[in-house]
Amino acid sequence: MPTGDIKRVAVWSAPLRAAHWLMAAATIALLLTGWLMGRVSVLYAAARDYHFVAGYVLIVALALRIWLLCLGTGADGWRDLLPAAGYARGAIAMLRFYLSPGRSSLPRWYAHNPLWAPVYLAWILLLAAQAALGLAIQAGLAETLLLEDLHRLGAKAIAAIAAAHVVAVALQDWRGEGSDVSAMISGYRIFPIRQPPPFRPSDAQGKPD
Repeated sequence: MPTGDIKRVAVWSAPLRAAHWLMAAATIALLLTGWLMGRVSVLYAAARDYHFVAGYVLIVALALRIWLLCLGTGADGWRDLLPAAGYARGAIAMLRFYLSPGRSSLPRWYAHNPLWAPVYLAWILLLAAQAALGLAIQAGLAETLLLEDLHRLGAKAIAAIAAAHVVAVALQDWRGEGSDVSAMISGYRIFPIRQPPPFRPSDAQGKPD
């Protein structure tokens, strides 16, 4: 928990947060309906219909996020996802924090986590490729190009990354000071302002005037 004064800073824009939560909801729906399609035959038709609806929601969210990457500034733009000065040191510190787990010190950052930033860029590309595969399957190309196998493999990779992301953010909120979960709702991150401890009368005992 933060000690001393804190400062709330607007980091995540409303369009970015909308894209984030749309992608999250669509991804959960796609994974759930995809699982039902492969495991519960009686629900296959209904799950398939909802699967395609969730896929279109994902495409809209991806279009918004890619638009922000290309034309946005600050945390919205693509430059914020590329390694910058001190990236390696921050990424190593994040790995140490995750592997501890949460017992080593958590490095400070402004917007995107120094370890997850490039992973997030790859995540967007993976989701875009998965959506393209889904459209190709819907168009009837699955039998000739074996796209369904690739689509299932992509779904497993997405599920693994999504699970790791949830665990990482929960650990950061538990052990860190930035309120990462609420920040993606309100748009504001919390930054502690380090100050010396307040003066106590006992500090002056025994000291000469």
